[in-house]
Amino acid sequence: MSRPRAQRKDFQYFKPIEVRWGDMDALGHVNNAQYFVYSESARIAYLAELFADDPSFMNGQGPILAQISCDYHAQVHYPAQLDVGIGITRLGRSSLVLACPIFHQGQDSAIAEVSATLVWFDYQAQASIAVPQRLRAQFQPGAN
Repeated sequence: MSRPRAQRKDFQYFKPIEVRWGDMDALGHVNNAQYFVYSESARIAYLAELFADDPSFMNGQGPILAQISCDYHAQVHYPAQLDVGIGITRLGRSSLVLACPIFHQGQDSAIAEVSATLVWFDYQAQASIAVPQRLRAQFQPGAN
């Protein structure tokens, strides 16, 4: 039994992505690895916006990717306009899991669902640190 696809209505942050001709593979659809690139673009944009006024973000501390996976539901072909949603699904002391569902613009059900585990990291000390409070504040019901 498969679980239901992520729905657009459950997310508040979206990063638009334009599919490029070079994103396709020899079979004529977007290569599976590109979904990770799309989700990375959305994750970085989301965090950069959230920490825009914090000079330590990505300059001393920030996220590192610990794990990533993707469930594929439908093929994507060029040309296409996509939206990548971002939502926090789990929050630990120094780690968080982001849901990054990918939607065709104008459609409500995800065509792919990327899940990324990030660890908040002090780059100088080379050690994990607590997830910042402003990110914790995003992990409230309805905050995604």
